[in-house]
Amino acid sequence: MMQGEELSTSILVVIAGILILGVAIAKIAERYHVPHPIPLVLTGLLMGRVLVSLDPETSLVQIAGFDFIAQLTLATVLFYAGLTLSLRNLRLSIMNVLMLATAGVLATSLIAGFALQNLTAVIAVPIGIAAFLIGAILSPTDPAALFSVLESGGVRVKRKLFSILEGEAVFNDATSVILVITVFVPIVIASLANSPGSIDFMVILGEFMASMGLGVILGFIVARIVGWAIPKAGDDTNISILTATTPFLAYGLGELFSIFYVHPGALAAVFAGIFMANAGMIGLKPLPQRSMRGVMKNVSFFFEIVVFILLGYTLSVPLIEGDRSTETIAFILTNPGILALGLIAAVLVIFVARPISVFIVTAGDRSMGFKERFFLSWAGVKGVASAALAAIAVTAIIQYSHILTGQERIDYQLAIAPVVPTIYAIVFMVVLISLIAQGLTTGYLASFLNLTDKTDKAKEITIHRDATRQALLRLVDQYTEGKVDSDIYSRIKAELEEEIFDLEDELRKVVAEKRSRILELTIRRNIFENKLEFYGKEFEAGKISDGVYQDLRSELDPQIEELRNRIETHERKIKPV
Repeated sequence: MMQGEELSTSILVVIAGILILGVAIAKIAERYHVPHPIPLVLTGLLMGRVLVSLDPETSLVQIAGFDFIAQLTLATVLFYAGLTLSLRNLRLSIMNVLMLATAGVLATSLIAGFALQNLTAVIAVPIGIAAFLIGAILSPTDPAALFSVLESGGVRVKRKLFSILEGEAVFNDATSVILVITVFVPIVIASLANSPGSIDFMVILGEFMASMGLGVILGFIVARIVGWAIPKAGDDTNISILTATTPFLAYGLGELFSIFYVHPGALAAVFAGIFMANAGMIGLKPLPQRSMRGVMKNVSFFFEIVVFILLGYTLSVPLIEGDRSTETIAFILTNPGILALGLIAAVLVIFVARPISVFIVTAGDRSMGFKERFFLSWAGVKGVASAALAAIAVTAIIQYSHILTGQERIDYQLAIAPVVPTIYAIVFMVVLISLIAQGLTTGYLASFLNLTDKTDKAKEITIHRDATRQALLRLVDQYTEGKVDSDIYSRIKAELEEEIFDLEDELRKVVAEKRSRILELTIRRNIFENKLEFYGKEFEAGKISDGVYQDLRSELDPQIEELRNRIETHERKIKPV
C-alpha cells in the first residue's frame, strides 16, 4: 500500500486526468446524441479500478465526502433548473407539474417500493422497508440529459409537453430529495437498528411539510439578499462569484435546520433560482440573466460530471470499510438474484410505476390524450438526482453506526451489510438501463407519435419578442402622456424588459443551434463532394470504369442535393430573425 504524500499525489493526478477526460467524453457524447451520463459512469468505473489498485483499502466512507459532493450537485442542478424555468411556459401545465411533483412522486415511490419489497423476499436478500427508499430514490427524473439529446438531434416536442417535463425537472426532483432524506432514510435506519417504535409517522409527516414550506421561505430570503447584492457587485467576475455561490448558500442555510429534523435545502435552492429569474416577483430590479445562467450552466455541468464519475467509481470500491463483499460490481456479479432484481426493478420503474403515476395524476387534463400520457411516461429518464440521492442515503445509513457502541453497533453493521450494496446495485442498474433505453429512444418516440412541434421556433420567439416590445413602447407612451402612475410604470416596465430579455436569450440559443446544425450539414456536404471529386479523378485516370463511376455518382448526387436543400432551409429560417 502506498503511503502519505505519494498516494495523495497519485490519486490527485488520476482524478484530474479522468475529470478532463470526462469533459471530453461528455462533449463527444453530445455530438453523437448519446446521454452524457452513460460514458461518464463507465469512466468512473475505470477510475475506481485504477484507484483501488493504488489503494486496495479504499472504501466509500474514505472517499472525499462523496455524499457532500452529491449534496453540492443537487444544490447546483436544482438552482440552475429554477433559474432557467420559464414561468410563461409553466402556466400551460402548472396543475400537471404540481401533481407529478407531489402525488406522482409518492405514487412512484410506493408502487415501486411495494413491488421490490415482495420481490427481494423471493429472489434476493430481503431488504424490507428499504425497498420503499429505493422507490423514492428512483422517483426523480433527469430531463436535462434528455433535453440535450433531443436538442442535439433537432427534435422539438410540443410546447405543453416540454413545459411539463421542464417543470417536473424542477419540482419533482426537489420533492424527491425531501421525501428521501426526511421520510424514508430515518424509517430505514430505525428498521435496521431494530427500533421501529422510535418512528412517529405523524411527526415525520410534519417534518416533511415543514421542509416544503421552509424551503420556499428560505429561497425567497436568499433570492432577496443575493438579488440585492448582484446589481451592486460591479464587474462580471463578482456577479459570477455571487451567482455560483447562491445554490450553496440556499442549500446550506436550509440544511442548518436539520437539527430540527427538517431538510428544506433542496427546495430552497429551487425557489432561490425561480425568484432570481423572476426578480420582479419579489420587488427587485431585473438581474443579468444571461451571465447568471451562463455561469450556472458550467457549474452545474461540472458537478454532474463529478457525480456520474464518482458513481462509476464507487461501483469498484467497498461501500463498508473492510468488507470486500460490499463492492457493488462484485456484489452484482456474484449474486444472480441481485442482477435479476435490478433488471426487474428497471422494468417496474419504467413500465409500471412511472406510467401508472403519470396516467393517474394527469387523468383530469382533458387536453391530453393517450399518446401524450404515454410519451410523458417514457420520458421519465433517471439520472443525476437518483445517483446523488443514492450516495446521500447510503452514506447516512452507514454513518449511523458511528453513534452506536458495543453489541448494538455490531448488530447494526450486520443488518446493513446486505442492504446497503443492494440499494446501490439496484439504483445503478435502473439508472443505467433508463439512460440507455429511454435516453436514446425518446426523440424517436416523439417523432413516431407525432408529438413534435413543426413550427419554426425562432419565428415564434421573434413574434413574441416583437409583441412584447410593442407593449413596452405603448406603456412608455402612456407614461409620457401622464396616464400611468410612476410606481405602476416602473413595475410593469421592469416585467416587460425582463420578458424581452428572456425571449432574446432563448432566441440566441435557437439561432446558435441552427448555425451549428448548418455547419454540420455543410461539412457533410463537403465530404460527399470531395468523395465525388476523387471518384471523378480516378475515372479520368482510367482506374474505374464508366459504369462504376456513374453508379457512384448516382448514389452521391442525391445526397449532396438533399444536404444543399436542408442548408438553404435552415439559412432561410435564420435570416428573418
